[in-house]
Amino acid sequence: MRGAVSVTDLCELLDASPATIRRDLAALEQDGLVSRGYGGASVRSLRPAEEALAVREQKYLQDKQAIARAAVGLIKSGDTLFLNDGSTILALARDIALTDLELFVATPAVNIAHILSNNPNITVCLLGGFVRRTSLATGGHFAESMVEQINADLALLSCDAFSATDGMCFMHPEDAALAKKMTAKAKRTVSLVHSAKFDWRARISSVPLSDIDVLVTGDLRPDLDSEFRQANVEIVVAKLPLQA
Repeated sequence: MRGAVSVTDLCELLDASPATIRRDLAALEQDGLVSRGYGGASVRSLRPAEEALAVREQKYLQDKQAIARAAVGLIKSGDTLFLNDGSTILALARDIALTDLELFVATPAVNIAHILSNNPNITVCLLGGFVRRTSLATGGHFAESMVEQINADLALLSCDAFSATDGMCFMHPEDAALAKKMTAKAKRTVSLVHSAKFDWRARISSVPLSDIDVLVTGDLRPDLDSEFRQANVEIVVAKLPLQA
C-alpha cells in the first residue's frame, strides 16, 4: 500500500467529484487520520496508543454512534459538561462538534479536546495530569483537583462495565476516581453504555446506580430494564440501525 493518493485518483476510484473528495479529506484531516498536501493526501502514521484506540473505536461502532446521537439530545446550549474518555464518548464529541450549541466542556481526553476545539462555539478545558498512553487521557491528582473547581450541568460518562449491583465500573483506578469526582460536581450524570458492557466485569466500582440519573443505551434486556427503573434511573434507548 502506497500510503498516499491524489485527488484525481480518488475521483476515478470512487466516482466522485473533486469538491466531494476535498471535503471528505478535510474531515479526515480534522480527525487526524490523514495529512493533506498539494493535490492529494497521505495516511498519517499512528502511534501505538492511537492504533489501539482506533481498533476499540471500530467495535460496536453502530451502537456507539446511535447512543451518541441520543445523548446529544440531552444537552442544551449554555451547558457546562464533563466528558470522560473512551470510544463512545469520542463518538459523542464528534456529534457535539457538529452542532451550534454554545458549551463549556471539561475532559481528560486529548483526542476529544482536539475534536471539540475545532468548533468556535465550544470552550474546551483539557484537564491536566499524567497522560496514559493507552487512552490518551489524563488522570491523577491534578486532573481531579481541576474537576473540583468546575460546576457542571451534565457529566456524560462511559465506563468499562455496568451493572445494577455496582453501577459504573472501570479497570483503571484513575478513570474510576475521575468519574466519581465528575459525578459529584455535576447536577446530573448520564451514563453512555452499549449492550456488551452489561455482560462485562471491571475491577473497580466507581459510580453507584443511585448516583446515575440517565442511562443511554442501544439495547437492554427486560430484566435489566426493570432493575434500572426501580432504581429511578431514566432510560433512553437509542434507535439502532436495522441489521442486514
